[in-house]
Amino acid sequence: MTVHASMRKVMKTLKVSLALCAMLITGGCWDEVNLQDVSYISAIGVDYVDDHFIVYAQMISFGVIAKQEGAPPPGSPIWIGKHEGDTNLAAIFNLMDSSQYKLSLNHLKSVVIHERAFSEIEQIIDSLNRLSSTRFNSLVFGTKTDINDLFTMDMLFNKTPLTTPLYAPHIENNQNSYVKPMTLQTLVRGALEPAMVVKLPSLSLLPEDWENNKKRLRFLTIDGTFLFNEKKSVGFVSREKSKGLVWTSEGFRRSLVPIRVDDRRASVVIDTAKSNVKVNWENNKPKFVLKTNLTGHLIEASSEFTDQELVSNVERVVKAQMEDTFLKGLAMNADLYDLEHELYRYHNKAWRHLVQEEWKPTPKDLTIEVKYRITKESELRSKSELH
Repeated sequence: MTVHASMRKVMKTLKVSLALCAMLITGGCWDEVNLQDVSYISAIGVDYVDDHFIVYAQMISFGVIAKQEGAPPPGSPIWIGKHEGDTNLAAIFNLMDSSQYKLSLNHLKSVVIHERAFSEIEQIIDSLNRLSSTRFNSLVFGTKTDINDLFTMDMLFNKTPLTTPLYAPHIENNQNSYVKPMTLQTLVRGALEPAMVVKLPSLSLLPEDWENNKKRLRFLTIDGTFLFNEKKSVGFVSREKSKGLVWTSEGFRRSLVPIRVDDRRASVVIDTAKSNVKVNWENNKPKFVLKTNLTGHLIEASSEFTDQELVSNVERVVKAQMEDTFLKGLAMNADLYDLEHELYRYHNKAWRHLVQEEWKPTPKDLTIEVKYRITKESELRSKSELH
């Protein structure tokens, strides 16, 4: 019995020793990666020239991302990489080969696709999706501008590039709305929806709005939208010529309507804009009524305006913008208010029949109704006018 007890004690000691050895051998983080050994790509740009994909990678210095006291570090906080390949992934891997550090896409925030690469947009999105490190919540833009110029933009007060429209388009949209910022997920979802026109925001550089010490600054802005119908690019419409999209955008936050009556001028801020489409039928053909309800307030005026004058003129200006935008879209075979998609979703049987007849909406098929309601009293009005 003493021998057995001794053997058990030896075996127990041996097991503990083996366990300790295993802990010493396997302990620690074998896959640990030091931050100084990794370069994180924050934005990717894709161009397509001479049957080759050209990939641009933008990386941002951690020194301008982290919150810190005092002045920002000297020099540009942006590094740009560029390489080409027969496929999009080949170009990315070629870029990795030329890097001094390990390149990571784990923090990819934005993707910019040049209009020359629109013919390959499905392959571009598919290749990005095959990388486990990328996410479909990354922002996506189209552009006509050289991507290298976009990625070397200037920043106000030399702050972090993460506050520019490339990474934070909601800042500009909240101040003066246009089309809703788009992610890879919403791009793919919209492209797969029948009878829907995808509106991809266009990123460009402001030519000469800002300067510092008499040096022109190149700031980013959204200057229009690229239109896709049935996964194919059908054209580009500038922001100036597509103001009607402001009032139907799901991402609307705020916009301004200028009013001019003879020599009198005023500006009205629109705080809310909600639109809906109603379908009526005449001789088995659809007739659409697009109703837009606005609320807002007067912010400046050169002379007196009555409430009725404000209401009627805001409704007139907005309706004209919406009608003009609709016509611009039809000229490019693009239904900018997705009227046909409304049929697909809520009148599917009739839509299938119309598709066989190759039906498309015309200007006569749409009636636009705009209603504006004043919600705030302007500070320009005297106390006597408020009673």
